Amino acid sequence: MASRRLRAFRRWMKSQGIQCSDTLDFMDCPQQGISVRALSDLHEGDVVAKIPKTACLTIKTSGAREMIESAGLDGHLGLSVALMYEKSLAQDSPWAGYLQLLPPQECLPLVWTLGEVDSLLSGTELHKAGN
Repeated sequence: MASRRLRAFRRWMKSQGIQCSDTLDFMDCPQQGISVRALSDLHEGDVVAKIPKTACLTIKTSGAREMIESAGLDGHLGLSVALMYEKSLAQDSPWAGYLQLLPPQECLPLVWTLGEVDSLLSGTELHKAGN
């Protein structure tokens, strides 16, 4: 049975028009948080999810856009402010169903060691981009 926060996340995904393949399984582990696994082999070109740009939390989609842009913030700093702003809205944020999955704090990737980058991002597009 899915956890309450996983059910809330699925409702949020549906409300945002996010479509996920039936080959994906979402799990909520108290020690590790939410994870996604493939139930069958995936092949290059398989579409596993369709996510509208409007469902992505960015500086431009945040309710704090004008404040962030008027302060001249961009990149990681601007996105951090957008995230803090949206988290401060709690259930009033359009991203509440997603934000409730995030850990209360997280080490910034900018200060990760090379070993942490390799172990945490191995196999992802972010890891490939950094090499």
